[in-house]
Amino acid sequence: MFRRFNNDLSPFVDEDTFLRTFQSEGRLSREESLKRLSNAVILTSDIIGMYREGEDSPWSAVRRTRDLADNIKPDGIKYLANYIIDLRIQWLLLYVNDDIINEVLGPFRKVIDSTRDRIIVDNHNVTFNGTRLVKIPLNLIQFIPHIVSLGSCGMQITMKGVRSFA
Repeated sequence: MFRRFNNDLSPFVDEDTFLRTFQSEGRLSREESLKRLSNAVILTSDIIGMYREGEDSPWSAVRRTRDLADNIKPDGIKYLANYIIDLRIQWLLLYVNDDIINEVLGPFRKVIDSTRDRIIVDNHNVTFNGTRLVKIPLNLIQFIPHIVSLGSCGMQITMKGVRSFA
């Protein structure tokens, strides 16, 4: 049984290692992942470690140095430092403007984009709901709270998914 902790992981994360980590897209074997990394001009002699987060997870590789990240051919390879997280911020009142999102998330990460979610009421009408869709850069160093209290109301922050820049 898993025990969940909502603790800040920053004391336990090595930022330098995070910034040297690349990930092969897709469900590949380790050998296929190494071949894809090689095609992306990441030499096996430059890789100091490889890991997966689970059986169905993609392989990640940690390079010896951070340099040359801009020279990586992106076909099938993601650089973790360029990931974008899509957040869903729920429970916001419709009359609260988007400045509150920058205020709340500002200490954790810079907001790249923020839009209001919409729902279809009937065949011809679309209306806003209390959800905002927000894009921020991935940063495993900063803990983002799940629930934020805003006076008499609050907002719930959930991660919608992770995708790459590009």
